Amino acid sequence: MTELASEELLIFKIAGAAFGLTLAGVAEIIRLPNLVHMPLVPPSLLGLANLRGIVLPVVSLRTLLRLPDMEASESTRVIVMRGDAPVGLVVDSVDRLLALAADRIEKDDSGAGTIDPALLDGVVKGGEGESPIKVLHPSRLLSGQFVRLGIAATSAARAAPLATSPSAGPPARALVSLLSFYLNAQEYALPLDRVREIIPLPDHIAELPRPETAVLGVVTLRDRLLPLVSLRALLGLPPDDLSKQRGKVVVMSIGEGAIGLAVDATREILRLDPDSVDPAPALLTRGEGVAEIVSICRLEDGRRLVALLSPDRLFRSDLVRRIIDDHAAGDAGQQAEANAMADEQFIIFRLGHQDYGIPIAAVGEIARPPEHPTRLPKAPAFIDGVMNLRGSVVPIVDLRRRFDLGNTEQAGARRILMLEIGGAIAGFLVDGVSEILKVTTDAICPAPELSPEQMRLISRVINLEASGRLILLVDPTQLLDQVEADLLAKFSHSKFDATAS
Repeated sequence: MTELASEELLIFKIAGAAFGLTLAGVAEIIRLPNLVHMPLVPPSLLGLANLRGIVLPVVSLRTLLRLPDMEASESTRVIVMRGDAPVGLVVDSVDRLLALAADRIEKDDSGAGTIDPALLDGVVKGGEGESPIKVLHPSRLLSGQFVRLGIAATSAARAAPLATSPSAGPPARALVSLLSFYLNAQEYALPLDRVREIIPLPDHIAELPRPETAVLGVVTLRDRLLPLVSLRALLGLPPDDLSKQRGKVVVMSIGEGAIGLAVDATREILRLDPDSVDPAPALLTRGEGVAEIVSICRLEDGRRLVALLSPDRLFRSDLVRRIIDDHAAGDAGQQAEANAMADEQFIIFRLGHQDYGIPIAAVGEIARPPEHPTRLPKAPAFIDGVMNLRGSVVPIVDLRRRFDLGNTEQAGARRILMLEIGGAIAGFLVDGVSEILKVTTDAICPAPELSPEQMRLISRVINLEASGRLILLVDPTQLLDQVEADLLAKFSHSKFDATAS
């Protein structure tokens, strides 16, 4: 006697109706995780989640089936579908498993109800008074919405580092790249090439026995011990109560090791013409504390002076040097491996509650937005106006509007990232700049291919598995297409002529 073929279905509910998926295609069922919003994608994509190191697109089945939205509840679940590139489908609740003969799944368009029959594998008719179970076909559901969702990415080009130089031409004059920050309301700077990253000052610092005043202790940074030093003490400034103000830590490269400098607050990245950097006056190169100041940077026609510090002079103290050497020696093998892998550095900025990253080499500088930008008549909606940047007129692009996001109330923390687009300088307005982050190449993976515009703008994701954090990486060369870039150049040029006249 021939044994009848059987089928196992996972039954779930959406808007009170029963649906099914073939159990063989289901990897697992999870609660709704924390989601990262991806801009410029179909509305059915709720966001991306970090599922044990895998970047998981999470899609609303209600939206795919054209059913009304509903707030998530305790019964809401995500059904994770199998595949090289898995996808999560959000349902109202999971009901049960059902084993039945394969011939019970009928091709009956009338049983589909309001659901498009093309999205179904069939219908399981219930008994008298029971609603039918609509068996969904996952790939048909997703094919009309997304580019390659649920399909493994095979192109090696998508995992390549983002380009940072959008235009070709003769090499420009080398600029001085600095990170500026505050101590006692005075602005200082350090060479950017010595800065590994910037992190918030940790709440817990392990103190060392009998340290000198400048040494605050050690903290753990990604499973490695990082010596922490007070820059205030190194410069001979009065101590600050760390409990009253949580500052920042600038992680600096010192030989084969690293050290963290505690500062009050970071301000911005500066790219300066060497002519605006003067040697420090002889008076500042003598005596304790101030000898570390090697240059003075003149900004805003001399109204803003920034003291440039020498990292090597800062750490001449025997005790500080010994602490650095001890930690560098104890971690030399791991640090050499980390240095070999950690070859990409990003500026992390925020739009709403989401973190984005952009290669640090692509950002000319970070500026504060003007209080009253000059508005341009008949300008595109994404242009917030223009500003004067040291004599040059720079168009300002609101990235929230560029990414079709809502408005924000965080006006005080907003910053402008200065980039060169299509041969013209443009400023990109963001909600805030949080840190400089250096990551290993194995922490960067391709982004799911969700829409053509998203693939062009955001093709990679930083996946910090330990913390579950996902950071979307923006390709600076693709922030504006050629038409928009030409338009920006036109506005910038016309405004410059008007100002000159």
